[in-house]
Amino acid sequence: MKSVLLLAAALTFLAATPAAACLPPPGPPPEAGESAESHAARYAAWRAEQDAQHAAWLHQRQVTLWDEADAVFIARITRVEADRQAYFGDTQRVSLRAEQSLKGRRYRSSFSLRYTDATSCGPLPSFAAINGAVGDRFVVFVRGGRPGQSTVQQTIAPADITDERIRAALDAALSR
Repeated sequence: MKSVLLLAAALTFLAATPAAACLPPPGPPPEAGESAESHAARYAAWRAEQDAQHAAWLHQRQVTLWDEADAVFIARITRVEADRQAYFGDTQRVSLRAEQSLKGRRYRSSFSLRYTDATSCGPLPSFAAINGAVGDRFVVFVRGGRPGQSTVQQTIAPADITDERIRAALDAALSR
């Protein structure tokens, strides 16, 4: 009985507390009579399929970002400041400086990015650069004007680029 009450209290707490991140789907449950090893193998195969689908989605997102961007460039974080997001508490604001153009107009200006909104899955926008440190570089996709909070479509760490067009432009810029 005590464990049921603890479970009920925990579920009530979790239901009343905003989630810091979306939970992944639970995966396939064990089948009747299935061994632990068999279930582990089936779960691993399911997880690999989920990861492959997510990687394909991220890749397609990069393809779309490149196609729709007015400008794409490499930027470096020059400053990190403490910030606060009402829904999630302490976060950070980053200032970036454009360094090398990969597509479109060349920018050399500085701009800042921060979280401005949230969902139950986490803070928005989901720019990788917001979690970066001074000196980190990111590929920045801009649409609709000078780089800023409302025109940056996404920031991606160079190591996470999978689109061959972006990778070729990035490699060429970094070799200069």
